[in-house]
Amino acid sequence: MNFKVHVTDVEAGLNVVVLDDDDAKALDASVGDRVKIRLEKREAVALVDLARKGKPGEITLFADTAEKIGAKEGDVIDVEAAKRPLSLDFVRKKLDGGVLTEPEVKAIITDLMREELSAAELAAFIAGVYTRGMNTEEVAALTNAIYETGDRLEFKNGPVVSEHSVGGVAADRVSMLIVPIMASLGIKIPKTCTRAISSASGTADTLEVICPVSLSMDQIRQVVAKTGGCLVWGGAVNMAVADDKLIRIRHPLRLDPEELLLSSILAKKKAEGAHTVLLDIPCGKGAKIENVERARELARKFQTMGSHLGLQVDCIISDGAEPVMNFIGPALEAREVLRALEGLSGGLLVEKACLMSGVLLHMVRGISKEEGYRIARHQISSGKALAKFKEIIAAQGGNPKICSEDIKPGKYSAVVKASAEGRVRHIDNKAISRVCRAAGAPADKGAGMVLKVAVGQQISEGTELYEVFSSSKEKLDFALQQAKQFEVVEVEKIILDII
Repeated sequence: MNFKVHVTDVEAGLNVVVLDDDDAKALDASVGDRVKIRLEKREAVALVDLARKGKPGEITLFADTAEKIGAKEGDVIDVEAAKRPLSLDFVRKKLDGGVLTEPEVKAIITDLMREELSAAELAAFIAGVYTRGMNTEEVAALTNAIYETGDRLEFKNGPVVSEHSVGGVAADRVSMLIVPIMASLGIKIPKTCTRAISSASGTADTLEVICPVSLSMDQIRQVVAKTGGCLVWGGAVNMAVADDKLIRIRHPLRLDPEELLLSSILAKKKAEGAHTVLLDIPCGKGAKIENVERARELARKFQTMGSHLGLQVDCIISDGAEPVMNFIGPALEAREVLRALEGLSGGLLVEKACLMSGVLLHMVRGISKEEGYRIARHQISSGKALAKFKEIIAAQGGNPKICSEDIKPGKYSAVVKASAEGRVRHIDNKAISRVCRAAGAPADKGAGMVLKVAVGQQISEGTELYEVFSSSKEKLDFALQQAKQFEVVEVEKIILDII
């Protein structure tokens, strides 16, 4: 059947068309069924939605669907019923507890990329993995299938390394030190970073205060060729695209199956062109992984999966019970990273970055981890890591003359004080994120928080616990309201109750 096109200036995120009820019946199509749409030599499979008061003979295409087949307002396109994807049988197989073969896994990812699976069908696949799990061969097949859905970086001459954290810890910006340390030693480290989903800032959000992070694949190749390293936003490049599509489904469901975590991270590390990968698994109260034994089990799975994919993977298990820095939020974190590289501050950020760099040097050069740690420390104390960082900044289009004093937080701030005497028992990563995001982070680069106490510290009533910053007075007020609901600093009271 032929239909006249009406294009709505809205993107659906997948192929969707809207038909009049009677036209849909003529095609024997109901809501959620599939039709093939064709304009000359370009075609796509789309999901059907119905308009009760639609115009007979007219089909509404969302902007992204119209772009796929090159259709514009008033064009006439051919529409016919489409077959149900075979991959749905494999989704059902996983829901029933079956083991998927490599071709079956690939079929699911292929149909995902063709946008022939609805959000509900993809959610069913994720739920199947969450409840039924996947064995090593299935995860390897899934990782390779995801890896093949995007562009890849390839580098010759010498080792290529990468590092990654499974996340969940505020102000964990060690990547911004590790990359210049390793690159200053002649080791290639093309690092793709993430933006914050629920935290105050991701590495990409923080680095964006200093320089552009949205680079093309060609630009990334040029930066790495010139400097030996990069720090770029992974969402700006066409790497492991299927994983981003799965994340969009997983996130609102709050489902993060371990198998999808494994495939997500390793597919992207492989796409970066890395041969050697160091993974950080933070654990502790408030972190994604709270139990050390579970962290060790996950580390073993990463190593096993790495060997299946031809990657050398080592893992560290770090303390994720509290933030890595006292400065949280894009601008505050960027300033503290520069201060660390300038030799003006140290603490946990520098210690963790140097320890991880030491492990990477052990992996690629065979020296002891202790010697690697000393070398990493020297790269910072000598200023070589700072010089390399500024070289990377310049190559990515930023100002290499920037220094920590140039970066300022939001102009509005307020201090939160202790309401009682006691001892600081815990500083909660999740509560920090809630308050900082209420203040406007990460979109507002100046929004964030400065912690003023440490775990174990004895405090009095009126002691300053933390200061909240924002570029908006209204958002600062909202953040302070959130601070009353979410306990950022947990204080162990001396007297628990009076009866």
